[in-house]
Amino acid sequence: MDEKEELFYKKATDKLLATIEKMGMEKIPRMRAKNLALYFRDSFKLEDVKYQTFDKENADAFRYCSDGFCRASSIDFALMMGGGKDWKLMFIDDMWAHGPHHYLLHVPSNTILDLTYDQYAHSGITIPYFLGKPTKLYFDENESEGRFAKALNLMPLLAANKQKE
Repeated sequence: MDEKEELFYKKATDKLLATIEKMGMEKIPRMRAKNLALYFRDSFKLEDVKYQTFDKENADAFRYCSDGFCRASSIDFALMMGGGKDWKLMFIDDMWAHGPHHYLLHVPSNTILDLTYDQYAHSGITIPYFLGKPTKLYFDENESEGRFAKALNLMPLLAANKQKE
């Protein structure tokens, strides 16, 4: 990443943290959400995480740090935050010229949390969230969300969260 992209990425991360801060969550869930967002955003920048999450052809095609991580990070974030009660996985299908795209809706505050919105914003593209539809929050360890979770060593935590349900 060049210096300009690095600054844009940092500002995007700060904007996500500010969004989380305004969601009205209790202190512990709010801190967990902010820590997860930072951990995920830092991980998007790591080549080994990208190559563990995606096949080589796709990984090499992604030019910006958060490119391609929308589904994996949204699913893993929602599950780490306790699942579908407070978090809805949203989906914009490939009828959108730049789609498909996944993001989260924080149900209690009706706030969009898009961990990878900057993959479009850095190119000046506005995401049409009004096209988003709820989709099933489903975890498959063989898909990108599972490979991302393994790369970040989240599997034991996800298993513990699942047992609590």
